[in-house]
Amino acid sequence: MSTLSDRLQEEISVRERVGGLSPIDLLDMPEILANIISQMVRRNGMHIDEVARQLGQSVADAQLTMDNLVAKGYVRRVEVNHQVWYKAYFSRKADKNAGIWSLLGEVLNEIS
Repeated sequence: MSTLSDRLQEEISVRERVGGLSPIDLLDMPEILANIISQMVRRNGMHIDEVARQLGQSVADAQLTMDNLVAKGYVRRVEVNHQVWYKAYFSRKADKNAGIWSLLGEVLNEIS
């Protein structure tokens, strides 16, 4: 039987894997990357050439930056008319504590 701590830790781990940007993520990013994300939102996506120009990087370096953001789940790679575009990916708005409190309620019901 799993302990309360084990079950709560599993719930936290699941939530961390969901991906997507949150307002806190934007605040933790270097300003230039946060600006790129903002522009992606305003323009409904950006081509790698635009990203490179905004970052003042080569296309190859900008590609590495975007690959990193895609791997973190902050940006999605989308193909439109045979061209790759990058779009910001925001996590769903939800009560992050709802699952934990629900789980705690279940455990307390089991005890009583």
